[in-house]
Amino acid sequence: MRTATQLVIVVMFIGSLGTVRAQETRSLAGEWRFSLDAEGPAPLPGNTKIKLPGTMDDAGLGPKNNKPGTLLGPSRLYEYAGPAWYQHDIEIPASWAGKRVTLLLERCRWVTTVWIDDERIGSQDSLVTPHVYDFGTTLNPGKHRLTICVDNTMKLFLGKFVSVFLGGTPGNMNGIVGRIELSATPPVWLSAVQVYPDVDKKQARVAVSIGNATGKAGKGTLSVGDLKREVTWAASGGRVEVEVDMSGAKLWDEYSPNLQKLTVRLGDAERTVTFGMRKFATTGTQFTLNNRPVFLRGTLECSVWPLTGYPPTDVPTWQRIYRIMKSHGLNHIRFHSWTPPEAAFEAADIEGIMIQTEGPMTSVPIGEPKRDAFMEAEFIRIVDTYGNHPSFCLMTSGNELFKTPPGKEEIPNRWVDMLIQRDPRHLYSSASQGAQTQKATNRQFTVLRYGRGVGGPGTKNDVSSVVSTDKRPIVGHEVGQWTVFPDLTEINKYTGVLALKNFEIIRNDLEKRHLLDLAPQFVQASGKLSTLLYKEEIEKMLRTPGYAGFQLLDLHDYPCQGTASVGTLNAFWESKGFTTPEEYSRFCGPTVPLLRIPKRTYTTDEPFEAAVDVAHYGPADMADSHPVWTIKDVQGRQVASGSLPALNIVTGKLTPIGAIKTSLAQATAPCKLTVTVSVGEFSNDWEIWVYPPDAKATPPADVVVCTRWDEAKEALADGKKVVLFPQKTKASLPGYFKPVFWSPFWWPSKGSEGILCDPKHPAFARFPTDFHTNWQWWDMLNNSHTLILDDTPAEFRPIVLVIDNYANNHKLGNLLEVRVGTGKLLVCTMDLPRIAGKSPAANQLLQSLYAYAGSAAFEPTQTLTLPVLDHILAAGAGEYVSRNRSNSLYKK
Repeated sequence: MRTATQLVIVVMFIGSLGTVRAQETRSLAGEWRFSLDAEGPAPLPGNTKIKLPGTMDDAGLGPKNNKPGTLLGPSRLYEYAGPAWYQHDIEIPASWAGKRVTLLLERCRWVTTVWIDDERIGSQDSLVTPHVYDFGTTLNPGKHRLTICVDNTMKLFLGKFVSVFLGGTPGNMNGIVGRIELSATPPVWLSAVQVYPDVDKKQARVAVSIGNATGKAGKGTLSVGDLKREVTWAASGGRVEVEVDMSGAKLWDEYSPNLQKLTVRLGDAERTVTFGMRKFATTGTQFTLNNRPVFLRGTLECSVWPLTGYPPTDVPTWQRIYRIMKSHGLNHIRFHSWTPPEAAFEAADIEGIMIQTEGPMTSVPIGEPKRDAFMEAEFIRIVDTYGNHPSFCLMTSGNELFKTPPGKEEIPNRWVDMLIQRDPRHLYSSASQGAQTQKATNRQFTVLRYGRGVGGPGTKNDVSSVVSTDKRPIVGHEVGQWTVFPDLTEINKYTGVLALKNFEIIRNDLEKRHLLDLAPQFVQASGKLSTLLYKEEIEKMLRTPGYAGFQLLDLHDYPCQGTASVGTLNAFWESKGFTTPEEYSRFCGPTVPLLRIPKRTYTTDEPFEAAVDVAHYGPADMADSHPVWTIKDVQGRQVASGSLPALNIVTGKLTPIGAIKTSLAQATAPCKLTVTVSVGEFSNDWEIWVYPPDAKATPPADVVVCTRWDEAKEALADGKKVVLFPQKTKASLPGYFKPVFWSPFWWPSKGSEGILCDPKHPAFARFPTDFHTNWQWWDMLNNSHTLILDDTPAEFRPIVLVIDNYANNHKLGNLLEVRVGTGKLLVCTMDLPRIAGKSPAANQLLQSLYAYAGSAAFEPTQTLTLPVLDHILAAGAGEYVSRNRSNSLYKK
């Protein structure tokens, strides 16, 4: 071995490029011997084979899972937790004689132990970084028996729903995923190269760690361009730092993700990494990227892998995900209580996605020594392994670490301090959660769960009060969680290691209740409602001055934790059909026009008044912008239009751009109108409803209106037409506009999934509506109760069907019509007579129902017997009828 070695650093400016690994490597992918019965590194018993990379689940090994499904989530087809043995014969080439040989296992759960022949090399336990074993320089060329024991039992309790274990798919699987490879390096090798860009100085600090297996100190000449100096390393190795001129390098950001390649050579040793010239920092309450304010528009990734149960380790798969995100206007992703494989960072580098990663811990108290020590080691491994990636921008210690025992408050501060000092390229916080539970006072940003939600149909609210609680950037924590009825066609998409038994439960239940034919419409109607709520919540964040960003839960579904069907997209990142990326990115993107209006319903004698803002976080200012606005009806006829004063819109902020004030008298009321604001190529729109300023609705003379079922029965017996507004009945539920939060498995009595109706039904002749819940229904649905119609005939359908949450699947309705003998009955459980005086929409619907009941079109074709109606409409305080978790199909 030479004692003097020249260290040369070569920097080339290139386009998109993943990390290059220049050392000699040999993949061990392929067929391995496998056993559950081994006791050590001796040749494994039996003849079972397994393909690696992969898992026992992939191979169909282990006990079959014959347990019934639950609404907690999908079910593994095979289940096993314990030690499993993998064995392979390897060939060390003659050219590797005297070289240092290592084994890399990219992703394992939880503890691996490795033997070469009969020699135990050691054990490792990282959940989110590769397990790397050093065989030293004495491994002789020729054949050797490599034995790996993988033990996936829980070694420490890190939380009930840590995504790396039991996240969006039940993923505590036994196997080895990703790269499995042997590598050879010289005895003096490059153990690490970390690049610390300095955008302001247009240079980069390069820290090179030198490993040394010779047992002897060494020296050499460090050469960087024209710079030469003597460096030394000890018998145990050394560290060298140099400054590299980067004045010719293009910067990395979300719009121009320029990457650089850096190659370090030390004699025969070589290490190549990619990095980006970028500076991710804070100014006041906002993040900056290369000194330009940025707004994080993010979603979560909770380890949702419906075919494998484990994350992909190839770059193209991650690129697909990120491109779908960007098509919906997003630029950011949070990995909930886990850190993804390197391919996720490489793809984000290429696509310009900003990542927040986390330690694998959630909802556990800080202060347990063994767990704290493990997590601290994981934090260090995360930043050391993935730190060069420019996409790696944010990191927290975990998710919702609410409990810190007295006397342990210094631990979160210590972690944040340690990470800031170890790797200042990223920003750090103690956990993703609410501000008042953030124990690390030195955190550089806050992920905040308060201030989210939708308060009503107006668009004036923002979360400025939340911003004032913290002087650091605040990111909206798990925004949304608006449920969508499950798309049962996904059942057949699960062709891998999981069965969608939770969806099968819902499908079978709907079939028993004679509602399965409506399931596709349930998806579309609930999806439309979910989308308009996501739109309002996203816009609320965007129209908050000084806000830093949001993290949706979720753009795609989270099929575990109670079948949380909360996504615009399904678990495969595929569209469910109720919105498009083009529609979504109008209200979620780098530049979004915003409208502040107090309400959604008007009469033609009221002026329409709105303040207009634009949230602009594009790559540059928008010079000489000419905002315009229009108001059109559903036929495209223009009711009003105008322009706002031209102005220069500065990037990185929320800018007021003017106000709209116009008459709605030209609208052909009643009608739905769309208000559109455009700024250059960017447009956004909002729906409003306009009604005539009529007097209070009155029923026709031949229609009996009552609030008691006994009165209605008497009138029906006389063959009259009756409109019944019953008080709460024994067979009714509370009415809601908003859907159930997150999952009906956890909150089965809190909400439905919106309404489903036929807009062409003559009952709506004077009340324009969509087939789904929209904002004009706000007052009516929040002032309603919903009838349980399970006892009606299978084919019976109400005029307005309320979609029950999928933990219950009752047949529900709040507007229905039936023939009773010679009488005709229209039942409405929305309290229209009481609220009509203060709600133009309620007054208009009431007029429409009265007109319908008095018209020749009122000819109900469905009948119900008096005993059924007695049961449905009997007065009394209703008790919620819930298919809850005590049911064996639903319990954990």
